[in-house]
Amino acid sequence: MRGLLLEEAIDSDYKNKKYGIVIGSEVISKHLDMTDRGSCILFGDGAGALVVSLDKDAIYAHTSGSKGSYEVLRVGGKNYNNSFVYMNGSEVFKFAVSTIPKCIDEVLKKASLTMEDIDLVVCHQANKRIIDAVRLKYKESEEKFPMNINEYGNTSAASVPILLSELHEKGILKKGMKVILTGFGAGLTWAANLVEI
Repeated sequence: MRGLLLEEAIDSDYKNKKYGIVIGSEVISKHLDMTDRGSCILFGDGAGALVVSLDKDAIYAHTSGSKGSYEVLRVGGKNYNNSFVYMNGSEVFKFAVSTIPKCIDEVLKKASLTMEDIDLVVCHQANKRIIDAVRLKYKESEEKFPMNINEYGNTSAASVPILLSELHEKGILKKGMKVILTGFGAGLTWAANLVEI
């Protein structure tokens, strides 16, 4: 089990704060067609959780949306013959490399910050080429856009909390850091949060 213990995560002044737990968990392997080598090798099962607190003095901004389209990326459904993941890889790539920067720009604008103010951008670990394309758009270093997809594959909803846990374990996350968390997924949904550690 990776990550910070709940007791470690909660501030010593816990009685005066409100806390929540955000959980991302996927057992995507049960929805993979193992004969479809174009997609099944890309995914992994995983789970991660974050303890978050409400702090009126901390910076926070959020954006989210959906396109309501499952022709590009979906997990089965009643109108399909199976419940397997279907993905049109080239269309997902185009969608992600255009949508992620829009999310990042929107939360930066809402927080009245620029990319120079941000310490880390933690992207959904769907594809190295997607993350690199977004990073290069901002002319940022690989350190600012960390990745672990080569270790676990695309763990879907678990990818951001797993990577945050690893960054914490390595001592990279520090109190006061400004971090953008961003992701996208099936049905063509997207979201980003700008948070302060």
